[in-house]
Amino acid sequence: MTNGSQKIQIIFTIKFTVFFFLLSGAIYFHIAFKSETEAHEKFREKAETIAHYLSHNPEIFWQSKISEKSVLSELLEINEALYLVVENASHEVFDGINMQEAEASYYLVDDAEESILPNQKIYRTSVLVLVRKIDIGKIYIGFNSEEIVKKLFGKKIYAGFFSFLIALIGTLFSYILSSMSLRPLTQVFYRLDRKLKTKSNEQKTETNKDGISSLADRIDIVLNELDKSSSQVEVLNKKVHDFIKSKLSELTEEIDYRKKAEYSLIKSEEQFRILFENAPIGMVMLTPGNQIMKTNKSFCKMVGYQSAELIDMHIRSLLGKDKIDFFTEHKENKQEFEASDITSEKVLVRRSGSEVSVIVKSVPIFDSQKKVKHYLIQVLDISQIKKIQKELISTLEKAKESDRLKSAFLAQMSHEIRTPLNVILTSVPLIVDEIDHGDKELMLILNSVKSAGRRLQRTIDMILSMSSVQSGNYKSDYENFDIVCELKTMVNEFRSLAEEKGLQLRFLKHCENVNIIVDKYTVCQIFQNLINNAIKYTPKGFVEVVVIETYNKLKVEIRDSGIGMSPQYLKNLFIPFSQEDAGHKREYEGNGLGLALVKKYAEINSANIEVESEKNIGSVFTVTFDKELDLSSLSNLGNKKSELRS
Repeated sequence: MTNGSQKIQIIFTIKFTVFFFLLSGAIYFHIAFKSETEAHEKFREKAETIAHYLSHNPEIFWQSKISEKSVLSELLEINEALYLVVENASHEVFDGINMQEAEASYYLVDDAEESILPNQKIYRTSVLVLVRKIDIGKIYIGFNSEEIVKKLFGKKIYAGFFSFLIALIGTLFSYILSSMSLRPLTQVFYRLDRKLKTKSNEQKTETNKDGISSLADRIDIVLNELDKSSSQVEVLNKKVHDFIKSKLSELTEEIDYRKKAEYSLIKSEEQFRILFENAPIGMVMLTPGNQIMKTNKSFCKMVGYQSAELIDMHIRSLLGKDKIDFFTEHKENKQEFEASDITSEKVLVRRSGSEVSVIVKSVPIFDSQKKVKHYLIQVLDISQIKKIQKELISTLEKAKESDRLKSAFLAQMSHEIRTPLNVILTSVPLIVDEIDHGDKELMLILNSVKSAGRRLQRTIDMILSMSSVQSGNYKSDYENFDIVCELKTMVNEFRSLAEEKGLQLRFLKHCENVNIIVDKYTVCQIFQNLINNAIKYTPKGFVEVVVIETYNKLKVEIRDSGIGMSPQYLKNLFIPFSQEDAGHKREYEGNGLGLALVKKYAEINSANIEVESEKNIGSVFTVTFDKELDLSSLSNLGNKKSELRS
């Protein structure tokens, strides 16, 4: 090889070697910097998680000492932190967790000091705690970075080895490529040198022109070959450069993807572990052979075993005689089984031998080949629900028996009271006819007996009516009913009673005669009770019955200027046996069943009743009926109410 060709090959090799060394250095620093950046981001993310929790509990920074350290300790343990130092908005450190460890690690650190050194065992960092963008304090956190440092050091060694390998391969490749590319040029130089020597020997016989022309031709040929070789080398060099660049990009993306996938998997497993262990219901993981792999605290407490005692135990050992199938036989191949998702009610046997009723939910977990990897069993204790259910059944049976006894008692007492009462009430007029009407004292006694008897009769009738309605025994008879005409007649019947008290009883109508579909008996009872109460509780003034017709409604208002009711009593107005003026010394007689019956009768007729009242001013009772109702639905209303009550 001539000196000229050697120089060209050396220059070519040196340039390409420098290029590959620069490229390998860039790769090394890129991988090392990215790995260290990812380690920083991982620690910062954990620190931000702790700061986020503290930002939702700002009262910690307002105290002189942290009151609940157990939650923070568990949070530090989950995020693999060694210590926590809390500083308030006044830059005063007031408390922390593992303070001795923090002080030994010189926890005070700025963002510029955060780094991962080869001999570093603790990663120190600090985070501002913000609430609505307001600085309320600062925390200093230390993480165990020994394992991260080892991994980072390993990655750097791997990157250095990979970069050195690229530089070495590039150098060899450059040498081989230069040798292959400059081989024709070496031969040309060799031939030119040899030719030049030959020509110098033959110069005496050959003319200068011929020798120069021949050399120029040779040089032209050599230059042409050099141009061709140089262009081929450049094309090949570009292809190699593009190929290496694409492969490095693919390698970097693959590394990033695997790291993210690994981090996501770790996070998912950690979250599942926390949920599994702290679930309020029992949870069990089973092998495909139904052997226990793992249990949580709730299940251990439920069956009375320790977690270590349950591992490898067959689930049927806890079911006693009860059975549960986690597989269903495949129809096509009996040797293969298809996992099923099962929810059923079972009985578990505790360690003490006692039984506990549970609801079992079995969910199969599959692997990548769609085969059952294990089962996740959720167990809910329903023993208390079962106990309450039995008590409710027993209570219901007792209530039915009490209702039967009540009905029998009311029927018997009605007969026993009404029979002598009828004799008394029919005998009083006969006695009045026989005695001397001039004896005013005796006449007063007989009138009192007659009044008391009628009062007792009304009370018995109301009690029986209430019992009939509540038990669903009342049979409604719906018909087309002229309510305006009936109300007018009813007002005339009460007119004498109102005049005795000096009251003005008025009937006002803002419509013509209106027919509605109702049960006539219960509707008449509604207004008889309301008008009678209005007259009874109005010492002076007026009582008005007003009928108002709207588009599809009919309103009947009973207005009075009586004693009125307090807002507190209005809440209990329709409760049976309730009276505002209770006790033996009350001014007005009554048993508190009238308005309760009015409410029930309104429900039978699908009517709405509303009350407005003010103490010592008066009251207004408004009963609203629908003018257009489905008669077939109304005819079954009473039966439906009876079924609902039963």
